[in-house]
Amino acid sequence: MNVLPSHRPLRLASLLICLSLTSLQVGAQDFDPGRALYENHCQQCHAGWVHTREGRKVTRLDDLHARVGAWSVHAGLHWTSEEIDAVTRYVNRRFYQLTE
Repeated sequence: MNVLPSHRPLRLASLLICLSLTSLQVGAQDFDPGRALYENHCQQCHAGWVHTREGRKVTRLDDLHARVGAWSVHAGLHWTSEEIDAVTRYVNRRFYQLTE
C-alpha cells in the first residue's frame, strides 16, 4: 500500500498553468496597440471606405502620420508619439500600403 499522496493532481495543475501562461504570451504577441487605438477611437467615424475612397487626400506616409497626429488632437486624445506611430503603422498596413 502506497501511503504517499498521488502526485498526479499536482502534475496536472502544473501542466495547465504552463499551458495557460503560454497562451497568454501568444496572445500578447498578437496584440497590436495601433489597431486597438484605431478601433476604440477612430473607427466610429472613419469607416474603411474613408481610407479607400477615390481621390483620397493622403498619398504619402508622412502625410498619413501628420493626419493621425492632427486627428488625435482634434478628438481630444492627445496621443503620445508612440501611439501616433502605432496607429499610422496599422492604418497604413490595413488600408494604404504607402512606402516611405
